[in-house]
Amino acid sequence: MSVKKNKKMKHVKFIFAIAFLVSIVATGQEKKIQFSKGTLKICSSKNFQIEGYDGKEVVIKGNHNNRMSAYDINGVKGYLYSTQTDKNPKKSKPKFPTQKSSVVVSGKAKNVFFATLDTKRKEGLKRLGKEHENKELGIYFTIEQKNGELIFKDNTSGQFIMMTNESYTIKIPNSLKLNWSTSSCNRRPSRSVLYNSKASSLTNFNGEVEISTSLNNLELTDVTGPVSINSIGGNVIVKFDKKTPKKLYSVYSNNGFIDITLPKNSDVNIDANGAAIYSNIDFKNLHDETHENQHRMDLKLKNGRVKMKLDAGYGTIYLRKKE
Repeated sequence: MSVKKNKKMKHVKFIFAIAFLVSIVATGQEKKIQFSKGTLKICSSKNFQIEGYDGKEVVIKGNHNNRMSAYDINGVKGYLYSTQTDKNPKKSKPKFPTQKSSVVVSGKAKNVFFATLDTKRKEGLKRLGKEHENKELGIYFTIEQKNGELIFKDNTSGQFIMMTNESYTIKIPNSLKLNWSTSSCNRRPSRSVLYNSKASSLTNFNGEVEISTSLNNLELTDVTGPVSINSIGGNVIVKFDKKTPKKLYSVYSNNGFIDITLPKNSDVNIDANGAAIYSNIDFKNLHDETHENQHRMDLKLKNGRVKMKLDAGYGTIYLRKKE
């Protein structure tokens, strides 16, 4: 064995062979909050599948695995953390094991910590502390209630962009107002953003809706209005299946497309502006003009009782009839 190999071996302090590395799953667990009057304010870029219903509780359920990794070695269960540090402490990076892998901690590693978990001891109990009160349910955003608002907010800090598989199903009373921002509810936008390739959705909701988003795709189904959506770079899909639009719809999507599906009995007046407008609906064309690669049309179906203002910027608008 060469001298270099001998030196390399001296740097290896620990080698832990993980027999089974699993993720803790929050299965079937829900958080219910009594809240049926006021505003649900969402300040989060996480993925939400929101559904309206005629109830009095906001119900939250995580559709993802718990973030913490666990080990099971000869029946001993616990959490494993490994922090690897290089010569520059400012560049320290946490290093977590991946599924079905071994953990090799070299001489550079400063901290290795195993926390044994006795699941039976905590039966019937819950962990105290605001930071941890929802984590066991797989909920990784803060929840607070004040001044007639129920607020969901990302608890991130710093400047980073991160892909995530976090997804939540939320049922909300139709009596609420929904104010949803996928960036930040503050005047100064957050620099911590969690992106998910799956579109967030809102279905079967009859209350007032206000959504502000950047780069996140949205899908609305049977949301009667009033609705105001302001999207930068995201696509917006609106479908009416068992319902028709009842109140004002305003959708702005700069550079994203807007796709609307309407039943034949819809009573709408659509002010549409985009790079192109496509439809298979027999609208009455009240106004038609093109200016600097922008096509604007004023379209009417039946009496035009419900106003819809659609602006896709340099994106495309699709207006299709429900089959």
